Amino acid sequence: MNELNPNIVPFDAAADWPDPDLTIAKPVRPPAPVMSEADLDEIFGIWAAWIRSAADAKNAPIDYVSLTLLSTSSAAIGNSRWASPWDGWKEPPVLWAMLVGDPSAGKSPALDSVLDPVKDIERSLSEDYSRAREEWEVKNELASLAQAQWRSDAKSALIEGVEPPAKPPEADAGNRPVRERIIITDITTEKVADLLSSTWRGLLLARDELSGWLSSMDRYNGGGDRAFWLEANGGRSYAVDRKNNPEPIIVDHLSVAIVGGTQPDRLSDLLIKTSDDGLLARFMVIFPDPVPLSRPSQGLNDQQMIDAINRLRGLPHVVCEKGGKRPSFVHFNEAAANILHQFRKQCREWEVDAAGLFKSHIGKMPGLVVRIANVLAHLDWAATDNTQSPEQIEAHHVGRACVFVGDYLRKHAFRAYGTSKLSPEVEGAKVIADIIQTEGIRHFKVRDIHHRGRSGLSSANHVRAALKVLIDADWVREVKTETGGRPSTSYEVNPKLEV
Repeated sequence: MNELNPNIVPFDAAADWPDPDLTIAKPVRPPAPVMSEADLDEIFGIWAAWIRSAADAKNAPIDYVSLTLLSTSSAAIGNSRWASPWDGWKEPPVLWAMLVGDPSAGKSPALDSVLDPVKDIERSLSEDYSRAREEWEVKNELASLAQAQWRSDAKSALIEGVEPPAKPPEADAGNRPVRERIIITDITTEKVADLLSSTWRGLLLARDELSGWLSSMDRYNGGGDRAFWLEANGGRSYAVDRKNNPEPIIVDHLSVAIVGGTQPDRLSDLLIKTSDDGLLARFMVIFPDPVPLSRPSQGLNDQQMIDAINRLRGLPHVVCEKGGKRPSFVHFNEAAANILHQFRKQCREWEVDAAGLFKSHIGKMPGLVVRIANVLAHLDWAATDNTQSPEQIEAHHVGRACVFVGDYLRKHAFRAYGTSKLSPEVEGAKVIADIIQTEGIRHFKVRDIHHRGRSGLSSANHVRAALKVLIDADWVREVKTETGGRPSTSYEVNPKLEV
């Protein structure tokens, strides 16, 4: 009630408005696909039992564990083994994995099931580096003394007019030891490039939350981050300029696998705001339903994972004619290549009914099959005592990858992206709804939206069509103001959206 006059009812701006249809701002999500026990056995073979035990020990979906296993293994293989379906097509094993789910869905425990054993390996690598560094420092001190003696002898020889002695080998301690790394969390491009230039094989970027990193990309360097990470998915040569050094960092094969989680709402925001440059479409996306809460019925065999990752990291590279390193290319046999070609035809059919980011994701699925087939072939080998690594990618490797990508990852991506083939005006309405909610605008004109340059709203007519959808959903009202000529049109936001 009004404090000055109790008989006056306070004005309520929201009372004149109906409730807005909030579903316009939410993605339409289909049900989560479920992998059968038979398909898990078929796709992951000898690793299916480990995936089940890890999921049980961590009370997490098998989907999260399996994707973390694939991505981490791809980083361990790294630049040592690339797949080649046929001449002119080469793919690094690099896999990017995004685990989508609510905070209690089990994403972090699933990540830990694979990453904890890898961290044990890194601790051993760190201890090896410390010992090697101590030995090198002693050797370097002796080399400094030998070099000082050689300089003195050379100076004396020059004074006496005789041939100076050759520099002795003990005057050079050699290169400093390199600290081997597998997992990184620092995502500055210069730091990643610096590590890759010394370790060569490749790295795994592991983060609990991916959407914050992706949405903040390019905030400070004007576009370089996205270009860097697009190249990091393709394993191509890349040069990174340094702020305090005129010499750039040259990386022969920029290969970084990625694994991490995000929440559905964060992903929805990211989908609306992302640039359509193919970066997000390169992620394998898993969005399962949560599993029932339970206590583990068995422990987890970390040693199996440690042994496998060590074997994968031990795969040798090829030495070029000039002495540099290059990947060894593992070729598809004819049957494997034929299966892949049929899958490409199927993807072309799926693209017809797809839209937006989901369409872009489907276009990248054949390359994803090549990478996963390569990783599966080497994971099979890593779990055995066979000394000979895979010499070719066979039909069953590609078939298993096709089932996983086509029957599961494709449906999970559709669920995560939450987009069927919506009309352009509905897509535009979702974008404007996001602007209203995130920026808190209460009153605006068409040009205020158009000038933001958001996807699907590239013209004033596109904005007006989207606003008609929001008018029907009771999000906004059209307000006309007399100006003496043509009335000025603006839009008022439903005040109930403030609540």
